[in-house]
Amino acid sequence: MMTTTPVRGSMESRKEPRFNVTWRGRLTLPDGQVQEVRVRDISEKGVGLLADFPLPSHTAMLLVLGVPDLKDMTRIMAVPVRINSAYVVMQSHDFRIGGTWIDLSDSVRALLQDWIRKLSYRA
Repeated sequence: MMTTTPVRGSMESRKEPRFNVTWRGRLTLPDGQVQEVRVRDISEKGVGLLADFPLPSHTAMLLVLGVPDLKDMTRIMAVPVRINSAYVVMQSHDFRIGGTWIDLSDSVRALLQDWIRKLSYRA
């Protein structure tokens, strides 16, 4: 039987809860290439993404989140953030990426905290 030990920076070493979302995102890679991603979860410290392509780990990138407006869920806001990719693993046919937020503005942090509060009531 094979056992695994969580590695620092891996998805198993999270300390805060993550909340599932089904948002879209657009990631700008270090070479300037722009790729569509699926946002699968958010937390106070970071974000979980699914992509059809591998990404470098431990790399800072621009991510534009497609965040629904809390008052009008049919309205999607483009919210630019910077992330550092903490890990990249293959899962089925997707690449699963875990990222940590880098220097969130106060307004973006407040918006994400509002979403986390809303999602935590559903859990």
